Amino acid sequence: MPSYEYRTIEVDSDVMIAGLGGEVTPPVEQLNELGAEGWHVAAPLTDKTGETVSLLLQREREP
Repeated sequence: MPSYEYRTIEVDSDVMIAGLGGEVTPPVEQLNELGAEGWHVAAPLTDKTGETVSLLLQREREP
């Protein structure tokens, strides 16, 4: 059975509404680098107002 490790990266909550005219861009370069290392976005993490403040990443541990 596989085991996993987790980490988080912070994101600017404005990124989630950038399509509504904002100038903010998501951390695509950082996500591409982490993806090359085997990380996958597992879930957004929100604050008590419901705004996304970070992303939970997961990857399978090396045996």
